Amino acid sequence: MQNNQSIMQISENKDGSAKVLFRIRKAEMSDVDEIMAVMHGAKNDKEHPDWFVSDDEEYVRTHIEEQGFVIVAQTADGSVAGFFLIKYPENREDNLGTYLDFDEEQLSHVAVMDSAVVCCAYRGNGLQGHMLEEAERLLDTDQYYYLMCTIHPDNQFSRHNMEIHGYEVKRTALCYGGLPRCILLKELTESGKSPAQVVKISLRSKRYSLGIAQGGSYFLHREACCWERSEQ
Repeated sequence: MQNNQSIMQISENKDGSAKVLFRIRKAEMSDVDEIMAVMHGAKNDKEHPDWFVSDDEEYVRTHIEEQGFVIVAQTADGSVAGFFLIKYPENREDNLGTYLDFDEEQLSHVAVMDSAVVCCAYRGNGLQGHMLEEAERLLDTDQYYYLMCTIHPDNQFSRHNMEIHGYEVKRTALCYGGLPRCILLKELTESGKSPAQVVKISLRSKRYSLGIAQGGSYFLHREACCWERSEQ
């Protein structure tokens, strides 16, 4: 069982003291209203209306406590800047492994990185990637080692973000009532579970370098900012 920790993006005030910009943590029931507000914002996106399929409040509540979990990015003032919902499929209809012709044994080890949204005002801070990393850290990878998600073929930002975290497009299919989606898979091997790695990513022309230590703590550097893990 993983410790319930959070990740903070830290910058330095003029007096040298630390300032928390964002905290990445596991969601609680008290976050539901703000999660739904973020979701409604994505649902009302007029430019790309078919990129995101929204869920209702009952679905979110169920996945906070029972059939998965939710990660949120929290601003310094306590508001929710984004969320990432992880689903443990309950049946074949819910399981993306069916698109790849998984057998029953394989299907039982699938976790779906179901939906991720970051508010427009907070995009460009790497929040989607860091929520994903925290979600993967909290997963029981002895039980769930086929990690899957769907992305609209035209959503190049989200696709790139998942690909640099090890997800690969396996096929394109019609999902959610006929919407085109890329089906992505990340298969965790014993070597893939090791936290010792360095990831370099480029988001909106900003360079990030993420160093992950063997002990599980890591830092992301962008200009004067970094990410640090803290105990809860």
